[in-house]
Amino acid sequence: MDADRERMLNLPGVVAALLGVMTAIECFAAFGPKGLVYSLYDAFAFVPLRLSFALAPAAALSSLTDADALGAEAQGQIVAMLNGGRLVYLTPLTYAFLHGGWTHLVINGLTLAAFGAPVARRLEPARFLLFFAACAVAGALAHYAFHPLDATPVVGASAAISGTMAGIVRFAFNPGARLGENGAIDGRETRTVSLSQIGENRQAMLFLVVWFGANFLLGAFPEAAGSTEAVAWEAHIGGFLFGLLTFGAFEPSVRRA
Repeated sequence: MDADRERMLNLPGVVAALLGVMTAIECFAAFGPKGLVYSLYDAFAFVPLRLSFALAPAAALSSLTDADALGAEAQGQIVAMLNGGRLVYLTPLTYAFLHGGWTHLVINGLTLAAFGAPVARRLEPARFLLFFAACAVAGALAHYAFHPLDATPVVGASAAISGTMAGIVRFAFNPGARLGENGAIDGRETRTVSLSQIGENRQAMLFLVVWFGANFLLGAFPEAAGSTEAVAWEAHIGGFLFGLLTFGAFEPSVRRA
């Protein structure tokens, strides 16, 4: 083959590695021993109620039921269910690597490939991983702020990917940004703009309006996206806002406007 021939898929290595890890985990979830799969999700999915219990056990327990009316055995069972140990403090990050099935993973994987790749090329691997992780945590905390006593597990990389989409807003609509390899956004030669400058860019503002509108509709009508369960849209918003506000801090200073 011609060494100069353009590859069909030209993802940055760090994005390909993230997709590989997520795919490997989903393969294990689909084909691994059910007991171990349950343990994996039980330990590493983000459950707001467990974090509340870790931070304030008595308050979380009393908010669920009248603790004084329960016997010692019943209280012990509830505590055992809510006690996630020290791992609970990692779940605002680890949940991003778990998914609720192949459809969920494929949708997130395609979105990460499309929007994460230009951000990864701009930030370089280490900075991109830090940015991706920070957006995931921000999304989890935003969801937690609205649902501190929710016992429903949250999984998926959507919040972190939302952060990369926000990062693109900070450079892709600027003069000098162009379509690069395979039609992908290439903003490596442009500078990061300020939030006030985004407000002056019609294309950027249209993107923001469409993105926020789509996520609010997704939260109100999850069945439109083929989901039978509520979508953690607050996590998407949290990851996006964090990425939009802090993207410049993750970049080398030479690219900041």
